[in-house]
Amino acid sequence: MSAERVGVPQIAGSRSVLVPCASCLDGPALDPSPEDGDCDDDFPPDSHHASWNHDDMHSKDTAAIAIPAAAPIDEVGALVGTLLATPEVRVTMCAGWTAHELVAHLAAGAAEEATLIERRLQGLPDRSTKEFESRERPYRDLPDAGLRDRLVEESVHLSQAIGALGDETVEFTGRRMNRAEFLMHSRSECALHQWDLVGRDEIGWSILSQPELTDHAVRVLTTMTISNEALGARLGTVHQDAKRVVLRGAPHADIVFVCGTRSIDVVRQSITPATPDIEVEPAQRLLMLWGRREPSSPIDAHTTAGHRLVRSLLAARGEERP
Repeated sequence: MSAERVGVPQIAGSRSVLVPCASCLDGPALDPSPEDGDCDDDFPPDSHHASWNHDDMHSKDTAAIAIPAAAPIDEVGALVGTLLATPEVRVTMCAGWTAHELVAHLAAGAAEEATLIERRLQGLPDRSTKEFESRERPYRDLPDAGLRDRLVEESVHLSQAIGALGDETVEFTGRRMNRAEFLMHSRSECALHQWDLVGRDEIGWSILSQPELTDHAVRVLTTMTISNEALGARLGTVHQDAKRVVLRGAPHADIVFVCGTRSIDVVRQSITPATPDIEVEPAQRLLMLWGRREPSSPIDAHTTAGHRLVRSLLAARGEERP
């Protein structure tokens, strides 16, 4: 494979969707430095992505593989590089998951999203999103080399499905999502699971600090009603003892939890003069929204840690398998 860059499918200028195009596995290296927006949705033969040797996905000798980011911040490239260097038995930050099981989660998730999108494009009615266990079990049962092949295939499948979306919206995990949101969700998956695999590192921390990933988390986690990580599922029973909790990740806008009698609304607003209830680094704040916590990053709780909503936000639960 090219030592300059691991190629990844591009969709109309997006950096998203997980892994390299399967048709390029043994092809010649192409221009490794495209400008955003150069690539067509359907990945024609002259698309800008470098060659990919699929055997490297399973190689135990990865020391010589150079995988710098293809853009100033590249969630996909970071995750691919991490997967290349991570053995299948490595325990991750996701409770109860090894690297093999995390790859199964990614492959099954890509396949499910692609199927739901294609149903919508075919004019079929939306169906409920399959639960983690039912969709991931067949992938976990695959040998690791075969599973990583499937991750490539399902990621290309998802790339093509998202690329075919126009103005349609598709129900996924209890909420309707458009093309831009599916792309951002893929970026978020890459960023979060990069941290799940290796914890804090320089590129991963920069990726998690991006405000658009936090904006996405605020939007989707308040409306993904059947996700284990949905804020409603995690925080919905702790709203009785406060009206407002401010989670700050300066220099970005505050996240404000507005607690009602039956629900918790989450909004983004400019930093206010008031002292926040919780103050953290931006990357740590994104992890907290998704039920994670980085031990090396300080958390200042200006409101008592015994407060139920604050306590729930501070809890690290990971992405437990049902």
